[in-house]
Amino acid sequence: MTDTPISPPVGRLDHVKAFIGDLARPFAIYATSGAAAIGIVRVAWVVENGNDGAIYLGAVAVLVGGIYGFKSWEQIKTGKQGAEVEIAKAKSEAD
Repeated sequence: MTDTPISPPVGRLDHVKAFIGDLARPFAIYATSGAAAIGIVRVAWVVENGNDGAIYLGAVAVLVGGIYGFKSWEQIKTGKQGAEVEIAKAKSEAD
């Protein structure tokens, strides 16, 4: 049902918490990206010269790029930790 591991026995509230937790981060990323896209279109209508628009686009690119960059870094770090755990399990089983 969710990516969050839940140890049995659990109640309905624990399943709801895990479900909301699994949706919160992707929703925040999509909401930030959508708000940036709307802001870009709005600024395009309002600015009077190219410098203002370029500054705004640079700020948006740093914000959205940083969010996706940190998410990628988190996934790489989590993957390495998972691999280390599996290696440790395999070594312990071999002994």
